[in-house]
Amino acid sequence: MILSKILLPRSYRKIGWILFIHASILGLLALSVEFEFSWLEFNGFRDGAFLESTEENFTNEVAILSLFLNLFFIALAKKKEEDEDHQKLRLDSILFACYGYFILNVIGAIMFYGFDYLTFMSFNMFFLPLLFILRFRWMMFQQRKFLCLVL
Repeated sequence: MILSKILLPRSYRKIGWILFIHASILGLLALSVEFEFSWLEFNGFRDGAFLESTEENFTNEVAILSLFLNLFFIALAKKKEEDEDHQKLRLDSILFACYGYFILNVIGAIMFYGFDYLTFMSFNMFFLPLLFILRFRWMMFQQRKFLCLVL
């Protein structure tokens, strides 16, 4: 069981889900109503041009990094019992997620242009782990349902 040695401990999944909900709310607020935490505002963090204000707020960056970290925790935490079937489902799901990600990128490159493409790509960066999680959970659900029918 080589794969189970590199997976995160099981408790990380619960932490990931709890923090994912909070990070999603923060991301949506920051995107829709331009919500910002005042304590994440820094002056002179990056050098700007002459007479240009360098005030910068890092609420968006915190939301994005938190979403990535939480999706990482959810996707790569161990199941209660890891076996070869779970490993195969994980590998199949990651391959499926990669195909979906590449197809979505091609469709997005054809359909969007300019600032819309940048917005599309900012949402698209979360698509790969989300698709993996959804596919893996769906396959686990199907497997459990099939086993209950057989028994």
